[in-house]
Amino acid sequence: MNHIMNKIVFVFACLNLFLFTLPLSAQNEEARPPKRFFGFRSLKDTATNEKKGTFILPLIYYTPDIRWAGGVAGIYYFKLPAKKASEKETRVSNIQFLTDYTQNKQLDVWGQWNIFTRNEDYLLKGEFRYRDFPDRFYGIGNNSNLNQVEKYEYSLLSFKSLFLKQVKPSLFLGFDYHLEKQFGFKYTPQASLESGQIPGSRGGVQSAVGLVSLYDNRDNVINAYKGNLFELSSYFYLPAIGSTYRFTYINSLYQKYWQIKPKHIIALQARGRYGFGEVPFLDLSTLGNDDLLRGYPKNRFRDINFIGSQLEYRFPLFWRLGMVAFVGAGDVYRNTSDLSFQNIKYSLGTGIRFAVNPAERLNLRLDYGLGKEGGFFYFIVGESF
Repeated sequence: MNHIMNKIVFVFACLNLFLFTLPLSAQNEEARPPKRFFGFRSLKDTATNEKKGTFILPLIYYTPDIRWAGGVAGIYYFKLPAKKASEKETRVSNIQFLTDYTQNKQLDVWGQWNIFTRNEDYLLKGEFRYRDFPDRFYGIGNNSNLNQVEKYEYSLLSFKSLFLKQVKPSLFLGFDYHLEKQFGFKYTPQASLESGQIPGSRGGVQSAVGLVSLYDNRDNVINAYKGNLFELSSYFYLPAIGSTYRFTYINSLYQKYWQIKPKHIIALQARGRYGFGEVPFLDLSTLGNDDLLRGYPKNRFRDINFIGSQLEYRFPLFWRLGMVAFVGAGDVYRNTSDLSFQNIKYSLGTGIRFAVNPAERLNLRLDYGLGKEGGFFYFIVGESF
């Protein structure tokens, strides 16, 4: 069934690329000024001083759980002018959104923002999500079996906000806040979640405050060619501020980019997530998604902690097309003794890139990631990191 699903996703990905590319290939770029179509920019429109733009993509896909689904995804990007002409230009900010509705009457609405104020004095990051969607639970631990899967449904409202001030060039310090409500659970009868023994299986409210430090000197936050990103953040979920459970998470993220020759990029990412206390199962660290360790179903593995990394080589092909090869490894775990070479999860694969906006390096990506249990296609707006 997964093989059939991947073929369907691949067909619609190619169809979307064809339909949205057609108007650009038909226009005479030598005779006309640069134009955009749903955010697509001319190949000759490579000026670095573009101030804003929008890209919108219709979505249609199929999975065995939700059957047919349709929706829309997009990104709005912009630059705020410097206070003085002599000052360094502010990097591009972006606001992303996605919403889809399924044949099973399920809804997912998601938004994310990454905004630099003038002269990058402040950085505002955050996300909002409403989710009424089915998911799969394979148990807790890095050695769970695909055959023990159980289905459940729930609703979620989540808001996360980070407020940071630049204290030195590229170095930001600040605080974060996370508020989330989980409710409306439905389970597979006589399964482990229905028993109520797993923390969080009856829902609740998670409310947290924390501190953030961020060093970011990437040349472009959408698709970097060079630079570094290092982020260290904490979340303290406390009953005193409304949280149902008391627990703590510390998150670390490091990204490094090398341009070995024009548009040939080596990108490295390493990520860690470390928990303490009674963590609800929806807040556990997970492995499997469209960004880090592609090739595993979303949330395939869960446990308190996670550590993983991946390496990508990105290079151009011709016209608007590029290609990526990637490899990664990581795992979830409760104690360090749970980590072993036998259990470690690997991921490798390749993908095609289609340049939507050459000026701001905004791409569509179609990736195929292969893991221990098979492979999956991913059709997404923007790079994995």
